[in-house]
Amino acid sequence: MTSTVRRSTVTRTGLSSVRTTVLGETLLAAPARLCFVVEERYENDVMPGAVVEVLRSWGHVVDVLRPTGTVADLWELLSTDSVPYDAFVLKTVSGGPGLTLLDAAAAAGVTTINDHRAIRLARDKAVAAVRARAAGIPFPKTWFAHKSTLLEQIPADTYPLVVKPNDGSALRDVYRVDSPEALARLDLDDSGSLLAQPYLPNPGYDVKLYNTGDEVFATVKRSPLHPGADVVEEQIPVTPELRNLARAVGRVFKLDIYGIDVVQTDNGWVVLDVNDFPSFGKVPQAAWRLARTVLRVTRRQAAARAAAQASAPTVYRPVLTPVVEATA
Repeated sequence: MTSTVRRSTVTRTGLSSVRTTVLGETLLAAPARLCFVVEERYENDVMPGAVVEVLRSWGHVVDVLRPTGTVADLWELLSTDSVPYDAFVLKTVSGGPGLTLLDAAAAAGVTTINDHRAIRLARDKAVAAVRARAAGIPFPKTWFAHKSTLLEQIPADTYPLVVKPNDGSALRDVYRVDSPEALARLDLDDSGSLLAQPYLPNPGYDVKLYNTGDEVFATVKRSPLHPGADVVEEQIPVTPELRNLARAVGRVFKLDIYGIDVVQTDNGWVVLDVNDFPSFGKVPQAAWRLARTVLRVTRRQAAARAAAQASAPTVYRPVLTPVVEATA
């Protein structure tokens, strides 16, 4: 892996005494070794690039791996006398190859942020819907269809519907469909599975709740279902109800950093979507907050792994003996 990633300009030599205090918390004394798995489409975005630069400015070693343009040596993930990385951080699209590399790192016992199982749970939106509903999180009724023609089986009295891809991201390809006739006219791409949910009357905008790992923030976001609405996208106060809802989602999905889309209805706030690494737009000092969480999770998981190894039985290793051929 080390020969195929873009290296940080920060060297490891002479950094063992680095200790920085940010936002009231003392960071890791020794430099962490981190690998951000970032797909090409996000390389020039604010997130996660700003987090990478903050971590480097604090003296930590950060490499950036492009899963769509790099051949990765998986054996370098395995535990040796010098483990390449303390943690992997993922910023890729839902169906991208980066998640496989994250799973491979986790299989080798390396910390992943977020937890690789939590990311898969959140990114399969059909599974996420059931998980949320089973845990009591307010979530719209959801239908799953392997292809668009199967949506015709949904009862007509449930319209209008919201139709979106099961592995969608960034609110792309989200449609409001008012009738079965409108569904028949909709040009849907059958390259992936779809979800359908009843349209919930709302004020014409969504609210994005961001959890940076230590605090919840809220911003008003334009809804893809109301593109012409007069909406001012801005940070708003977080009410106790919104904070409790955001933290409940984090507990249910076991996410450390995440965002959720919610909408206000006549029956209260309803969660529409869960994202494992959103943009954190309009969140004050977002990069610093996320960098601090990355280090805190890395430190926490390292301590847990050390404790588990200390109490674990010796791993069985087979003894190989040469085969002796019989002689006449």
